[in-house]
Amino acid sequence: MDLTVVQHEELRQAVEDFKAAMAVRSSLNLRVARRVTAILRVGMVSMGVVAIIFLFLLLVLTSKITYMIDVIDTMNKQFTSMASDMGAMRGVIVQMDQHVAALPVIVQEIETMKGSVSSLNHNINNIAARMKVIDDSLTGITYNVGNMTTTFRVMDGHVNGIGQDVQRMSRPMKLFNSMTLTR
Repeated sequence: MDLTVVQHEELRQAVEDFKAAMAVRSSLNLRVARRVTAILRVGMVSMGVVAIIFLFLLLVLTSKITYMIDVIDTMNKQFTSMASDMGAMRGVIVQMDQHVAALPVIVQEIETMKGSVSSLNHNINNIAARMKVIDDSLTGITYNVGNMTTTFRVMDGHVNGIGQDVQRMSRPMKLFNSMTLTR
């Protein structure tokens, strides 16, 4: 097939226009790729910062929870000791009530004191019961704080897993970037 000069010129112009269009398209693709790369880098850095902040938060919280558990355990021991001391005091008061009743000389005064001691004994029983409730509550709190510590330790593993997943997900983009930068 023989081409005329005009047809040859039109064909050459069409090829040049096509080549220019492909160059524009290539530059647009490169711009888009650079923008996507920049966005992904910012996103990865942001996720890294968030992960570091979460790890720092978990570290601080874990160190403070151990201190809180120790303080609550100390309080629990003190309340238990107070409850046993109250029980001993109640026993002594009951013995005093028995010994005082045996003295005939002060029986009238003892009767008055007996009512007071009974009221005091009742109040001590109430205090001992309340101390028992507090002791039980502190035991529950200690258990729950221990559960929270375990949960945070498990969450720490999951956050590390997320970091590894992010690294794995960014591999194709790193490959794409290395191919784009070599051109």
